[in-house]
Amino acid sequence: MNSAIVIGAGSMLGTSLTSRLSADGVRVITAGRSPDADIQLDLATGFFSPVPPDTRADVIFHCAASFADDSQEGIRENYRVNAAGCLWVLELAELAGCKTIIYAGSIFSSATLDHGNYTSYGFSKAQAENLLTWGMDRANGQFCSLRFSQIYDTDGACIHHQPLLGRIIPYAARGLDLNMPASSGLRNFLHLDDAVALMLAAVASRAVGILDIVHPESLEYGEIARKSYAIFSKGGEISIDPGKTPFRPLNFPDGADAFRLLGRKPEIPIDEGIRRIRDQETWSAFGPLDVA
Repeated sequence: MNSAIVIGAGSMLGTSLTSRLSADGVRVITAGRSPDADIQLDLATGFFSPVPPDTRADVIFHCAASFADDSQEGIRENYRVNAAGCLWVLELAELAGCKTIIYAGSIFSSATLDHGNYTSYGFSKAQAENLLTWGMDRANGQFCSLRFSQIYDTDGACIHHQPLLGRIIPYAARGLDLNMPASSGLRNFLHLDDAVALMLAAVASRAVGILDIVHPESLEYGEIARKSYAIFSKGGEISIDPGKTPFRPLNFPDGADAFRLLGRKPEIPIDEGIRRIRDQETWSAFGPLDVA
């Protein structure tokens, strides 16, 4: 891989992936809504200006997404960006002579993950996979979707998508008493560094299809809170409030088959991820200090 286009280069995943590619000597072309992007692209409306005719890339990494809610407007927004927006991705692949697309999918596209709560976000991301598979098959190319579980990072950029983890960390770091709902099901957290490494492994292994990228260790939020308090060792008590709605159970698939195909598995357990936050003193970026 000599050159790559990163769509959504300004996102948490896109930023880290871009840095890793550049460090590896790959020429990176950024695409997105940022004025600084090399290719100005809004997945809801298309290109702001023509794509330079000399644009060439070996791989497109698609890291952009809408995370709207399930209101009527939110559903429309998710479909416009996540699903129909892939038509612009396929056009970009054609213009750039690119035959490989690696997609940052979501485990929430699995209809069996969360019974009775299949969100428009997960549904629209699943539709994106169908469209990109169809388009790359027509172009005799390769498509691989990595259905990531709950990605978190060391610097706190994840708090918009992982708010409960974002609340546990600052409480533990300050030694404050934490009053939280009961945990009635497991959660699965994947460190950002592992997510980036697995996207690169998808290119190296020439993987195709839809892969469930789920960390081998799943834990209840209560267990994650107890680990956090032990790692920070600042004191404080964790109590369960029976008046709060328990965290609903989720049914995470097994990622072992995907890791065998990729030739790589996650290397950072949640304990190590929390220790990184402690040691790099980035816990103040997590928050806010409330637990719903």
